Amino acid sequence: MSSQSSLSDRFKRSSQSIQTPSNHSMFKGHHATVDCPECHRIMVPRVITYYGQPLKSICPFCGSTFASFPSGFTRFFQSRYSDAPSFSVLQKLATITICLVALWFIADWGNLSDNVSLFAAFGTAFFLAVTLAELVFQGVERMAAKFFHQSNYYWAILVLVAMFIAHEFPTLAGYVALFFFMIIARGFVAAFIVTRKKPMKSTFQ
Repeated sequence: MSSQSSLSDRFKRSSQSIQTPSNHSMFKGHHATVDCPECHRIMVPRVITYYGQPLKSICPFCGSTFASFPSGFTRFFQSRYSDAPSFSVLQKLATITICLVALWFIADWGNLSDNVSLFAAFGTAFFLAVTLAELVFQGVERMAAKFFHQSNYYWAILVLVAMFIAHEFPTLAGYVALFFFMIIARGFVAAFIVTRKKPMKSTFQ
């Protein structure tokens, strides 16, 4: 009688363990499904590819974009500037600009060398323009991230608007070219700042 009861107890325990499996045993702490931000259904995202390159993942129920994958150029840029968009870069650019403005005033007030005053003046103008370009870059990138869009579309629209302005108002063509030059220049400056602040990673970790 006792042997039958022990067998029945073991059978119950095994059946309970089969009926209530651990949700995390297969994925070791990672969920297999996610919640769609649009239709709020539990789903497994479907990946959309183009010539073998992943573009984005979508919800199979409502078709909304769940995550966007960066392009090849974006991945190359992020490998040099992985913190983008980062307010730390904007803060450092603003700090450099303020220091150059202070140096400019000190040079004029203290009757320092003309070379120092000229260096401070040109440095202030350049870094002020780079800071404004970084602010524009931050706004475009964060707006795209907020609406789960690819920032490439926003930049394409900005380029089309700039081309329209340059075509309709030729006197502003130089300012449009200067604007995009500063956008490119801020990329190099920001990459230099991020590279200097990043520690070297060992390949043996």
